[in-house]
Amino acid sequence: MPAEGACDQAAGLRGASASPRCRTLAVASGKGGVGKTSLAVNLALAWAQAGRRTCLLDGDLGLANVDVLLNLHPPYSLRDVVAGTRRLEDVMIEGPAGLRVIPSASGVEALADLDAEARSALLSELQGLDDMAEIAVVDTGAGISRTVLSLILATDEAVIVTTPEPTALTDAYALVKVLTQRRPGLPLYLAVNQVAHAAQAREVHGHMERIVRRFLRREIPLAGGVPRDGCVERAVREQRPFVLYFPYARASEAIQALARTLEARRATPDAPGQFWTRLAAMGGS
Repeated sequence: MPAEGACDQAAGLRGASASPRCRTLAVASGKGGVGKTSLAVNLALAWAQAGRRTCLLDGDLGLANVDVLLNLHPPYSLRDVVAGTRRLEDVMIEGPAGLRVIPSASGVEALADLDAEARSALLSELQGLDDMAEIAVVDTGAGISRTVLSLILATDEAVIVTTPEPTALTDAYALVKVLTQRRPGLPLYLAVNQVAHAAQAREVHGHMERIVRRFLRREIPLAGGVPRDGCVERAVREQRPFVLYFPYARASEAIQALARTLEARRATPDAPGQFWTRLAAMGGS
């Protein structure tokens, strides 16, 4: 039986290594219609199922629909936190598998208009997310608008979602280019949705990687490919996340594999609260 002092020392080491730090990961796309939000929702649920304290932030300010895919009816949103009328814990709602959801982040746009005192108070509130979650998945809007870029650039890393369609690939590259110009060190990964088979995902990634290496002088590893699957369309119609309701579907297995890949490739952590700090700084620039 270990000595009491040894137990105390081990507990202290565990406490030191478990300091609150929420990993933030954006799920983004160059164009709409590629299944970005569905991928973000199901990826977050895959981590929640695995026992990770996971939060999903709906950052699609124009077409917020995370709550629709999860069949949730939130009474408040992050806008209420910005207005100072609600606390973060009031706005956050619990979804399936213990997933915590922050509904439509419409109020984030108002960060640029807050005075220093109000911004400081807001950041203090939002940084509490580090105590509530290990992973925060941020579903951004599509494209390269100022608000979308601010959200992506504030995160620790980003998954760029595309399909094999030429227009989707072109817009995905445009997004990667802008992000690389604005923040060269931001880790980026590619997820290829609606593929016919795994080989197609590798082919699409190979094409994208060659262009990115040649013109941007960086890498964009493949996070994974998600096949076309009738279960996905059925789940969307029924407002059910397919990774939970069709766990043995090809798409669900692909999402689980994607979650494992991203977990293994986790970026080097920043200090706690860096997502909100970076977002506020961008809003004020």
